[in-house]
Amino acid sequence: MSHIEQAATQTPRQVAIQVLTNVLLQQGSLSTQLNRLQGQLATDQQALLKEFCFGVCRQYPKLNSVALSLLTHPFEEKDTDLYAILLLGLYQLSYMKTPDHAAVNESVEACRELNKDWATKLMNAVLRRYQREELEIIDNLMQMPSVEFNHPKWLVKRYKKHWSNDFQQIIDASNAHPPMCIRVNLDRVSRETYQSTLNELGIETTLGRLSNASLYLSKAMSVNQLPGFEDGLCSVQDEAAQLAGEILNPTLNERLLDACAAPGGKTGHLLECMSHSQIKDQKGDQSETQTSSQRLPSLTAIELEAWRLEKIESNLERLGYCAELLCADASEVEEWWDKQTYDKILLDVPCSATGVIRRNPDIKLNRKPADIEELTHIQKNILNSVWATLKPNGHLLYATCSLMPEENEQQIATFLSEHTDAKEVPLNHLNADLDSNWGLDVSHGKQLFPTLNGNDGFYYCLLQKSA
Repeated sequence: MSHIEQAATQTPRQVAIQVLTNVLLQQGSLSTQLNRLQGQLATDQQALLKEFCFGVCRQYPKLNSVALSLLTHPFEEKDTDLYAILLLGLYQLSYMKTPDHAAVNESVEACRELNKDWATKLMNAVLRRYQREELEIIDNLMQMPSVEFNHPKWLVKRYKKHWSNDFQQIIDASNAHPPMCIRVNLDRVSRETYQSTLNELGIETTLGRLSNASLYLSKAMSVNQLPGFEDGLCSVQDEAAQLAGEILNPTLNERLLDACAAPGGKTGHLLECMSHSQIKDQKGDQSETQTSSQRLPSLTAIELEAWRLEKIESNLERLGYCAELLCADASEVEEWWDKQTYDKILLDVPCSATGVIRRNPDIKLNRKPADIEELTHIQKNILNSVWATLKPNGHLLYATCSLMPEENEQQIATFLSEHTDAKEVPLNHLNADLDSNWGLDVSHGKQLFPTLNGNDGFYYCLLQKSA
């Protein structure tokens, strides 16, 4: 059988079992595995694949607790694929409209497809028991944080410790489906004009309150349905992430660095802001004759992995902007820096991504407490190294999509104590038009929590280098 014929015989369930098995074995993130394997399916089948995979990951803490309570002995590692089948069967019985008998029978048949016929009776017995006793089983497990809050116990404990007043909001938003938010390219069209265009097409939107370029779609849709998307009129980006461009407010002739750039959403926004600022300057100075391409400021974007750099390049090509793209480790400045200092730096460091769990629900499976300590070391190294590339009087915006103080305000506190040439400035320091009445003021910077039908969780702190 050819590869094409084999691919054609794959079902969404079969591919979902492959994806979930790899995620359970920590062989890559959910998004990475989906990108790698969804090509085995026709385009019209990929939505069901994503429903299976995102659904199981989103409900994993609860499903895992239920599964372990139903099994006399956990599956061995070599049978992780069977555990993926069980989790998927439980998800269908609890959260999908699949008829119960179909969910059970398809799970049993999946065991046979893996040539593990010995597991068919076990799979059938476990799922049928859950089908009969679901309410009682859940009720007996409800005292477990993983079942009550649908989050790992360690994460629940940290949220309660750090954010007791906002705990329920964080849990509710992190368990929900994320809204679809777009960023209008203000360099090309006003938000109001683009919203009117969408309204004429029957696409309902509401204005975001944090970013002046944000629109929330009432219903998620393919980007191909958004007018002008391929021409760069808009991009899909969470509203909290859009604040980076507005806080840095890059202007004409400034030299910028986006130090951890992938997937390139903020890179594109910075270039939009730069070019838009040029248009505003030209309106104020009728003697301006240079073209946009001649006057676009310099921006360098760095990313460690080559395949992610390609995504940035593709994103910028769609938007119609260019930047210097470097494949490098941002902390190894001697490997990439040309000794020309930067006016402004965006440092959106690798983090636990605990503020965007609803978009990356596999975090519930694979993120561990030890990861936080490891990430803080990585963040500190990058911050210390990149600081050397900033001009005197220049500004660095430190950002994460994390809710962990160790990665955010505590990281900045340590940095300030070790760098006498650094000081914190207000987040509207570079943009007087920026409304700073958002987020929670913490010891350094601001913390945003994920909200239902609103922004993701994010952290920002703006630093200035002394002359």
